[in-house]
Parts: sequence; C-alpha cells; structure tokens
Amino acid sequence: MRYSKRILVVGLQSHNAGKTTLCRALIYGFKESGVNLIPFKPHSGISYWTQFDTFRESLIRGILLSSDIIELEQAAHSGIPLEILNPVNRLSSPLLDRGIPQERLVFREFVAQRFTRYDGAKPRNVYYLNGTMNFSNMRDMREFYLAVRNKAERVVFIRSFQQLVNAYLDNFDKATSSCRHLLEDKPLLLESFNDAAYPCNGAENCGLVLGVYSNVVLQFKADEYFKAIEVRGQQKPKLQLTTADVIAPSLIKRKYQVQPLSNQERSEPARLVDNYSEIIDDLVRS
Repeated sequence: MRYSKRILVVGLQSHNAGKTTLCRALIYGFKESGVNLIPFKPHSGISYWTQFDTFRESLIRGILLSSDIIELEQAAHSGIPLEILNPVNRLSSPLLDRGIPQERLVFREFVAQRFTRYDGAKPRNVYYLNGTMNFSNMRDMREFYLAVRNKAERVVFIRSFQQLVNAYLDNFDKATSSCRHLLEDKPLLLESFNDAAYPCNGAENCGLVLGVYSNVVLQFKADEYFKAIEVRGQQKPKLQLTTADVIAPSLIKRKYQVQPLSNQERSEPARLVDNYSEIIDDLVRS
C-alpha cells in the first residue's frame, strides 16, 4: 500500500501527554495495512536523574539518545540511524528552583547537547557540554564524555546561557532539516517535543495533524492549523509556539476517546493497536 501523507503528532500538555504511545500505536497499526511509517522526533531531551537507564543506553551506544526514539524505532524497524531519526537531543540534570532567574536555571540544568547533521553520506554529531560542571561528581559522566567524543565530529565546552542559545541558532535548523531531507520520500510520522506546536521547519508539509492529552486525541484541520501557526508566528518565533498558543475549537476536525493502558498493555502491539483502532482506521483511509 502506498501512503503519501505525513503525520504530525503534538502534545496538548507539556509533559506526559501520550505522544509516543500514540505514535507507537500508529506505527504498529499502519504496518498491518502494509505501510511502514518512519518515526522522526526532531528535538527531545532526557533527565540524567529520572532517565538514568536511557543515559546508560546512550553511554553503551556512544550517542546521546532519547527513550522516545528508541521505543519508536523498536516498533518501526526502519534501520535508519537513531541520531538521524532524532537529530537534536539534550541531557539535563534538573535542579530545585529556588527563585533562580530562568536563564541561569536553564544553563545550570544543562549537561550536554547533541546536534546531528546528515551530509549525504553519514550522520555527523556535534556535542556541546556544560563547561561549568564537575563531571567527576556525576556517575558514569566521564565515561559518557569519552564515548561520545570517539564518535563526534566536534565536542565544544560552553560556559554561559548565551553560548547555549548560540549553539541552537547555529545548529538546530541545519541538523533537523538535513536529517528530515533524507526522509522526504518516506511515509513520515513526526513527533513533536513536549507541547511544541511547530517542532521544526518543514513540519507544514504534514497533511495530518493529531493532538493528544491523556485519554483524548484530536484531529485538526491541517491547513488551518498551519495557517494559525503562521499568524501567531508574526508575534512569536514559530519554533517557540506551544499548542496553547494556536489551538482553537474551530481547528478541530474530529475528537477521539481512548482508554488508559497499563505498562504491560502498552508493551503489547495488538492491545495498543486495538485501543487506537478508530484513529488508525480513519488515517489509513484518508
């Protein structure tokens, strides 16, 4: 079965909206119809403290990865390098906020950042690390640094929030656009980051847009959704827009209700597909 539409999945709340669970269900469900969706998560992040298993997996692989893209590729079996499917990823070490100015807090929590560009031959990784941190006090952090350095084109230590901002300005679009370009001729499933409404340049090429929170999935009118982003983007950079900035009742095409699943049920493809079957059937026919 040939399927030409790209799908964008966004979160309607900032954390634990259920995007990855929905995306896994779509991958399994579409596969049953003969379509191999390719997951693409342009931007993600993991916590050193609460996702230490993922940090350890990154250490073993020598690449900073998110748990989301590992789960999605385990469902998809695309064979595409994980850093291409997830070109930007950050490692953070969250702090208790006791009135620290936001910029200072963001930088103090920042540990490492990977940007991956695809040059037509292979992925090239650039890492930025927090040069103000004492990695010797962080378990396995020195080993992580040595592991990623061996596979990186460049490793840069930075010491200020502005340098972190400059790293994004210099690398984000080049990384996400070059990796997305490799996937242009494939049926793409694009998962946003947190509640970002517009995860990367080129997202407007998605002909289907789904928003998810808890037990509700909304299908939006794709053309009107991206028009709303263009309008709001006149006051605020599009990549900084959240779904709360752009969503209005007039954009909703259809609303779906799904049931909560246990961890065990989410690990069972058949159960996962059954829970999201109405959405899958509608999208496959669209």
